[in-house]
Order: sequence, then structure tokens, then C-alpha cells
Amino acid sequence: MNAPTKAKTASMGARLVSVRPIMLRLRHKLVLLSFVLVVLVPSALATAYLYLVAADQYSSQTSFTVRSEEFRNPLDAIVGTGFGSTSSGQSSDADILYDFILSQKLVENLDASLDLEAIYGRPAFDPVFALRPGQPIEDLARYWRWMVHVAYDRGGGMIKVEAFAFTAEDAHRIAEAIVAESDTLINALSKIARDDTMRSAQEDLDRAAARLRAQRVKLSAFRTENQIIDPQVEGQIPMGVLTALQQQLADALVRRTMLAETTFDGDQRLAQADRQIEALREQIVEERDRLANTTSSGGDSLVSVIGEYETLLVDLEFAQQAYVSAAAGYDSALAEARRRSRYLATHIPPTMAESAQYPRRLLLVLATFGGLLLFWLIAVLSYYAARDR
Repeated sequence: MNAPTKAKTASMGARLVSVRPIMLRLRHKLVLLSFVLVVLVPSALATAYLYLVAADQYSSQTSFTVRSEEFRNPLDAIVGTGFGSTSSGQSSDADILYDFILSQKLVENLDASLDLEAIYGRPAFDPVFALRPGQPIEDLARYWRWMVHVAYDRGGGMIKVEAFAFTAEDAHRIAEAIVAESDTLINALSKIARDDTMRSAQEDLDRAAARLRAQRVKLSAFRTENQIIDPQVEGQIPMGVLTALQQQLADALVRRTMLAETTFDGDQRLAQADRQIEALREQIVEERDRLANTTSSGGDSLVSVIGEYETLLVDLEFAQQAYVSAAAGYDSALAEARRRSRYLATHIPPTMAESAQYPRRLLLVLATFGGLLLFWLIAVLSYYAARDR
């Protein structure tokens, strides 16, 4: 039994010895060459550029928010108007400020005051991070968004800005200029809001004053037309006579009742009392007709004149109250305009860097190598997948 086993083992050894060694074919060499050309060489060039050519970058950080005081007119609770109220508008102001920091307008302002082209073109030779001279404002604005990072917390309205430059002083100057321009913008927005409030309050006051003057003119024309100062006073005389007659009628009815209880039906005193009551009733009817038909100097009945006069008094009182409310609103708007309701609260002033923290050379090298390696692997696997099919 050992002889066949030895023969089988010898046969297997002969076959193993006869296997040809693995030979690198052309495609294998091309794959290795592509790895060198696509991954190693670009990574080496990027490493050489970052450590030998790329200029150091410094950053200056600042953080601020827009504060807005909500103003409420203390007279609103008395007169029941909404004059003098302003909304805070914090989120809206912060949104505007966030867009402004990344806008071309800010780049133009800072380029005029700081010469951004000179600041960002300071490295003698840096084809990637430095700004090439003579670029249009659009390219400068795009480069600005690369060199200035803005983080905006919409919930709290906080804006964090990190400005980069090739010297610590330039980064600090840029951050300070951003804060100054932001403060100028907020002041401009506050001025616009104050002007709008004052204009609205002035218009309300003018309308209320014109209405009050118109009502007073109507009342004066009414008095001139009817040649009477107060129709209510004029109506008191006939009303007094009518009241006296009604009182006499009431007394006569009481006496008639008392006589009826103590005398007989044919008593002359009862007949006399009846004639007195009838006369008083006729007199009261005549006085009422006279009061209804009494005319003023203008020809209208006294009753209609008194009704028109009372209507004019109600309109005049309403116009006076509206004018008082408008005047209070104007005074409140004027007091609000004299103080600053919106302001930029900078809780982290622009910092001054002591060492260059950028560019992140090791991180960029690893990111470059990893990205190229991933690209190369995808390309090789795609080639072999297509080849197998």
C-alpha cells in the first residue's frame, strides 16, 4: 500500500515543478505605470508645492450679531393706537448682513479702502493660493468668497467670520474692515427705518390736523348760516316753558282728583278744574307745535338745527381725539428716531494671529493622495470589468 502512495506523491511533485512562473504582462505594467503617473507623481508634486512653494496663511476671527430694541409707545394703552411701535426684525437684518458680507459691493468697498488686490497678491510666486494681478471685480469677488468664511446661525442670528491673508496684519485689517462695513450697513438700515417711521407719523399727523380744521370750519359755517352760537341754549327757553306747562298740568290733575273725592258731580269747582286741565293740554300742544316749527335765522326748524349741531359736535370731538393720538404718535416716533434702535453687537473682536495655521498641508496631501487613489482604483476596476465582459 505504500508503493502506490509514493508514486502518487512523486507524480504531484512533478506537476508542481512543471508550473511556469508568473510573468508580468503588458497590461500589468501599464496598470503599475498608471498608478505612478496618476497617483504617486501628482501626490509628490502636490506635496512639493505645499511644503516648498505655498505661502503661509493667517486668519483673523470675529463674531457679532444684530441687536434690535423693540419700542412700544406708552400712550398706546391710553389712546388705543399703534403709533410708535417698531418690530425687532433681527432675523431679517442678520440675513441681509450675511448676504452683504459675501457680496460684490463689500468687495468693491474694501478694495477701494484696503487694496485687496495687493493684499491677496502679496506672495511672489504662488499659482494656486495667490491672486493674479489685473483680475476683474467678478474674479476678485469669487476669490473673496474663498478667502473669507462666514458661518451664520439663523436661530440666534449670530454671524462668525474668519478672514484669511498672507500676513497676520492683513487678516486683522480685513476682519476689522468687515465689522466696520457691517456696522455702517446696520446704521443705514436703521436710518431708513427711522425715516419711514417719521414719514408715516408725519402723514398721520397732517391728516388728523386737516380733518380737525375741516370740522372746525364746518362748525363755524353752521353758526354763520344759522346765526346762532349754540342751538341747544336757544332751545332751552321753549323747552323750559313746555316743562312748566307740563308741571302745571300735573298739579291740576292732582287737584281735580282731590275735588272729585270730596265733592259731588255738579260742583262748579270740578267744571273749573276740567276747563283748566283742558286749557293746559291745549297750551302744551301749541308749545310743542311752536317748538317743532320754530325756525332759526337760516330758516330751518330748531329741532333739525339742534340735531345737525349735535352731529357736528360728535365729528369735532372724534377729530380732536384723532389729532391727539396722531400728535402722541409723532412725538413717540421723534423720540425713537433720536436713539439708535439697531446696532451691531461684536462679542468677539477681530483676533490677531501669532502663527500661520493654513494651508493645512498634511491634510491637503492626504486628501490629494486619497482622491487620486480612489480615482485610480475606480478606473482600473472599470477597465477589468469591461475586459471580463
